Amino acid sequence: MAGDAHRIEAALAETLPLLPEERSWSFRDMLAVKSGLSIATWGFVFGGATGQLVGFVDGVIALLCGTAVGLGILFFALLLPVYRHGCESFVFVRSAFGSVGTSLLALVLMLGVVPFWSAILSKMAGDATQEVLIGLELLPSGPDWPVAGAIAIGVLILSCLLAAQGSNTLRRVNLALVPLLVLLSGGLLVAVFWQSGWQAVFSAQPPASPYDRATRLMLAVELNIVGGISWFGLAGNLMRYGRSARGAVWSTWIGLVPVSLLPALAGLASSLALGSSDPVQWMTPLVGPVIGLAMLLVLIMANMSTLIGMLQGNVPTSVQNFGRPARAIGFAGSVTALGVAAALILLLATDAIYDFFYTQIAFYGGVFAPAAGILLADGHVLRRSKVDVAHLHDTAGGPYRFWLGVNPAALIAMVAGFATYLAFLEPLGLTPSAAFRYLSASLPAIAAAFVVHLALSCLITIPAGRGGYRLRPGAARITATAEPAE
Repeated sequence: MAGDAHRIEAALAETLPLLPEERSWSFRDMLAVKSGLSIATWGFVFGGATGQLVGFVDGVIALLCGTAVGLGILFFALLLPVYRHGCESFVFVRSAFGSVGTSLLALVLMLGVVPFWSAILSKMAGDATQEVLIGLELLPSGPDWPVAGAIAIGVLILSCLLAAQGSNTLRRVNLALVPLLVLLSGGLLVAVFWQSGWQAVFSAQPPASPYDRATRLMLAVELNIVGGISWFGLAGNLMRYGRSARGAVWSTWIGLVPVSLLPALAGLASSLALGSSDPVQWMTPLVGPVIGLAMLLVLIMANMSTLIGMLQGNVPTSVQNFGRPARAIGFAGSVTALGVAAALILLLATDAIYDFFYTQIAFYGGVFAPAAGILLADGHVLRRSKVDVAHLHDTAGGPYRFWLGVNPAALIAMVAGFATYLAFLEPLGLTPSAAFRYLSASLPAIAAAFVVHLALSCLITIPAGRGGYRLRPGAARITATAEPAE
């Protein structure tokens, strides 16, 4: 019990800024963790969703270009500054939004993105486990068995217990599992091509659509741009552990772009050739019972490793941005809260998880694309990459408090960016405008938020002396034992 308490206390300390000497992950450690995050259910789901829009060649282009563009934007907007300063991702966001404005943005992440993805991961792990039990004849086949749902909750609980132990457990789990995960993704991709044939995969067409090829391709690209940007927060929080900037950057890029394409391409090919991107449905019939069951077991572990990373990596956001209540329940309590939110989605909205997948992703794009535009304008143009970490943690006063903890320039820019996104792509009906095929929706939203934030900051915020834009960063530093601000 004392050992568990010590590990959880150490995990809580990781929510504070990490000094250079406290960053312990090598290139291999970081690559394993980021690869473990990217090889899971959402890789297959993103590939499958892409295959519902375009053929295989266009799908490869959309997956590669969309993910690279989305993650590239996020690197300059958030990931590199967070690594440089060692603070939690949303703590850095306070420099543009203020402490209260940042908490509002973090609320979208904590109540939407994290529970949604955690529920998807848990559901596929439960479905895969049920298939394994049926394959081993430990469970009769039947559509009414509630085993998958119960196992999904169990996987979620176990992941919460492991995530509460902190970053060291996450690193060890992924170092052990990533080789198996890479083999799984590559093996599934080869199996689909082997079974269906190259010609069948390359010639397969997506379901009929009212849009032309260019519009469908841009819809697929947009899906994957938002997929890259949706690493908002988590990727930065985990990058902080890297011992060197070069190692942290390249391992994150390799893990979240090329490695993530393995399951995505398997999902794309299977969606087109087999009619389903869910490997649970076709894995065993495709490769046989023995290999299929082994692959299902690896898929279960893949989803668990990703769940652990998602829960552990997002807890610093909760602890740092929700004040005394989050600190009172501690690291383990914050992990539990995220797990409970995901469990409620599993229990109350299981069928809607996949039905509203694209709509949910488009909504994330409408929120996080403008946020990236604001951070680009604020960090690179207005502040020239200079912020004071000590003042970022001073939410009771200081220059980054703006007006009552809110920067109105950033919030108005968010509204402008969100409205621009809706003008180019309406999320509920997924109805694109005429200009969408040329510009996407996320890129105009980023541009609109960038321009509006820049203009309002120059006209209102900076002349009013708010936001510390003329502040010269001091020598004050926050140690790993400092008390997080409310």
